[in-house]
Amino acid sequence: MKSLGDAIELRNRLIEHLEEADTECAANDREPLLSFVVAGGGFAGVETVGSINDFLKEALPYYPNLKPEMVRVVLVHPGDFVLPELGEQLGRYASRKLAERGVEIFPNTKVNAVTRREVELSDGTRIESFTLVWTAGTSAHPLINQLDLPKDRNRLKVSAAMGVEGHPGVWALGDCAVIPDEGGGYQPPTAQHASREGKVLARNIIATIRGKDLSSFQFKTLGLLASIGRRTGVARILGINFSGFVAWWLWRTIYLLKLPRFEKKLRVALDWTMDLFFAKDFVQYLHERSPVFTDAPAYRLSDQPGDHETASISSRA
Repeated sequence: MKSLGDAIELRNRLIEHLEEADTECAANDREPLLSFVVAGGGFAGVETVGSINDFLKEALPYYPNLKPEMVRVVLVHPGDFVLPELGEQLGRYASRKLAERGVEIFPNTKVNAVTRREVELSDGTRIESFTLVWTAGTSAHPLINQLDLPKDRNRLKVSAAMGVEGHPGVWALGDCAVIPDEGGGYQPPTAQHASREGKVLARNIIATIRGKDLSSFQFKTLGLLASIGRRTGVARILGINFSGFVAWWLWRTIYLLKLPRFEKKLRVALDWTMDLFFAKDFVQYLHERSPVFTDAPAYRLSDQPGDHETASISSRA
């Protein structure tokens, strides 16, 4: 789960499996069709599993042959509780809320193997499932491994000013760089850090051209937020913990403020408001082009005097 395309693909897959499981001919495959496994209990994993669970619960009434007890949503996490970045209190709160809503959580467990029909866990559990969503960690772009530059943890090793050590004029930031912080650790690869790294790096490039001193990147996380489904969230902002509806509202408000342009903010705000009163639209978003079954046409461009350029299509009858 990394891009909008991944989310659309997952949504289409959920609907496809519900449609197939609702038919009589798929009775023998209902268990793997209706079992969904998410690997990773970080922010991406928890928000994904919460959204999957909400989506399936709201869609089930449209499939008369399916019952809520047939659906299985599983979260696999190697730690004692989910969202360890937010601390034990909020992490256990999120684990409890997800469990109350029917999500099965396998703590202190990892995915050992995956086949077309089954997910095997490190504790020996085998889950029949056709769907595994992977959110357990990220990696830098493969291009980084091809560069003959100093690396640490498969990322480029840079100074606090984001210059690659021993290579003047080469800079790195964001997910592909290991940037030291004041405490002896490293800056986390989050968006709120990367957006600020870009501004500091731009100033450092200008300072290098002008022969001035470089600035070190220094920034402390303002807050962390996550949605766990059904208008419930968890958040830690400036060291203060929030949970429940308040945290979810803060999560949505901050994301809304981050959107570009007032028009976009207004459109999204109206869309979210409509969601409070109406059910979701359970349709697939297909982005493939329709197949062409006719003979291949011959395209000819003709430019008549006094007319705009027009395109005419001729095909064999």
